[in-house]
Amino acid sequence: MRFHRFVLLTLTVALHGCVALTRGIVPVDGAELADTGAVRLEIDTDHPVLLRAVDEKLLPGVQVSSRARAFSYVLHPGERVLWLSDVPYGFPFLPQHLKCYLMHADLAASGRYLLRMDGAPRRPVLIDAMQHDTVAEGVLVDEPLIYERGCRWQ
Repeated sequence: MRFHRFVLLTLTVALHGCVALTRGIVPVDGAELADTGAVRLEIDTDHPVLLRAVDEKLLPGVQVSSRARAFSYVLHPGERVLWLSDVPYGFPFLPQHLKCYLMHADLAASGRYLLRMDGAPRRPVLIDAMQHDTVAEGVLVDEPLIYERGCRWQ
């Protein structure tokens, strides 16, 4: 009897631990989720980029998109300046540099965009999700040692 409870409890914990989390939607600068004219900016889960600030206003936290939990942002349309950085790898004892990027993008009303790290040039790109065209590319502006300091975008 105890063995059956143990097996049932173990299976329950294992199955709940493997369930994908819900998609995180983060409104930026007062943008409404229900607004039909708002822009949806999704972060690619295979090649994520960290969105750190929009129009020089830092976001309250850093959300890392992964296959377990993907994040997207809701913004107002128009000209936007995005402060981005790459995702450092998780082993803290190897010296590593944080790459900081600046991106200027003109976001169309009701647009859906995908923000991802491009493979070969290793720079962030903004892709129109409907037309699959590159809308904007990030420019490397800083590359500090990760233990030394954070990004300086200006």
